[in-house]
Amino acid sequence: MSMEALLQRLISLRPLAVMVRCIMQAVLNEELDDVFEEHRSRTYAREMLFSQLAKTLADVVLGLVKSPNKAYQKHREQLQVSTAAFYEKLKRVEPQVSEAMVRHSYEKARALQQALGREDAEPLAGYRCRIIDGNHLQKTEHRIHELRGLASAPLPGTVVATLELKSHLLDRAYLLEDAHAQESSVLDRVVADVAPGDLMIADRHFCIQAFLRSLEKSGAAFVIRQHGRLKGELVGKRRRLGRIDTGVVYEQRLRIGKTKEDPGWIVRRITVELDEPTRDGDTQIHLLSNVPRTAATGGVLAELYRRRWAIEHAFYVLTTTLTSEVKSLGHPLAALFLFCLAMVGYNCSRVLAACLSAAHGEEAAEELSDYSLSHEIAYSADGVLAVFTEDEWNALVPHDPSGQASFLVEVAKHVDLKRHRKSRRGPKKKAPKRTGFQNGGHIATARILANRSQRC
Repeated sequence: MSMEALLQRLISLRPLAVMVRCIMQAVLNEELDDVFEEHRSRTYAREMLFSQLAKTLADVVLGLVKSPNKAYQKHREQLQVSTAAFYEKLKRVEPQVSEAMVRHSYEKARALQQALGREDAEPLAGYRCRIIDGNHLQKTEHRIHELRGLASAPLPGTVVATLELKSHLLDRAYLLEDAHAQESSVLDRVVADVAPGDLMIADRHFCIQAFLRSLEKSGAAFVIRQHGRLKGELVGKRRRLGRIDTGVVYEQRLRIGKTKEDPGWIVRRITVELDEPTRDGDTQIHLLSNVPRTAATGGVLAELYRRRWAIEHAFYVLTTTLTSEVKSLGHPLAALFLFCLAMVGYNCSRVLAACLSAAHGEEAAEELSDYSLSHEIAYSADGVLAVFTEDEWNALVPHDPSGQASFLVEVAKHVDLKRHRKSRRGPKKKAPKRTGFQNGGHIATARILANRSQRC
């Protein structure tokens, strides 16, 4: 059987696996070695290339193997390095290299999305909307020598990420090796990456006066929930703007940063009196923004803030359908690198979703389950990855974004969407009150069922 015939057979049998290989090949390729060389400071690539390390750990992210050690054993012949050398390389990946890898994946994924022609409109005309939030990595095992005698849970670090709302891609990562460091410590770097016309959406943890002022000076805008620590002076009357889905919207001006030497500056303060309290019991929330009233009403900005869930959903996907954290991987740099690699995987999943949307329609694609798709990929992708060598695959699949997009849409037409639809369940029933038995904490299920059959 020829290579072309074998590929067509795999497309008909395992289209998702073929799509994943094509997308991952477009993102995780030899260009990563150039990214590494451009951003490294102390590390080097002699025995093993950075692209080889990323491809090896990608098997962990996709769920093809359960641990970095299993991934190493699987690719041992190609890597041609010892186990010790592999782990030394892994735990010395510099933060700026991992961050650059995320940016690189965003650019590649964005190019594929544009080639697919599946771009959404900007949520607010004239602005590039971006959401910023942080994620604290979970505790790891005490495998590092210095941790073995400690009872406390070891934390490998924190990731502050930004998501572009138009493309739903994670475009930046800011890494903190010190898990106790405040997320706000990276905000100077965030401002350096902000361009005029960007609109930053964030929760109250990022409501810091210096950050807001820096965004204003850089020509960017913001919609950020007010934190109790940020005080100000209300100016003018509060106006009722109307209702949104979650409550009644009001607006008033707020002067912040006022001192004897500085008159401060005016921002919009949008208040939503909620129909139902938040998880913390808040009955109203206050949003601060410098977006002009001519560009957006207070109700529009309040609805825009609600779309913060997009980055929370991204973190949910990272931790439930992709393997972003491995408890045995306790070294901060290694754990942060794996999480960034999972962010790359998330961006690839958004391209996959765009391909399915182009082939089957947006409504049908939105009903697909991320968990079901990831399970199918983990089940079948390993075989597709093994069938073709890299040279054989490159000879069969287009290399430019336009050709790759056309190829991916044709493959996506073979995906049976019925197998991967979301499961819809009704409301949960109230649990009945439980009764005890005289014989203690155990009961034979067979006896209970026998009594039921007798009653029938």
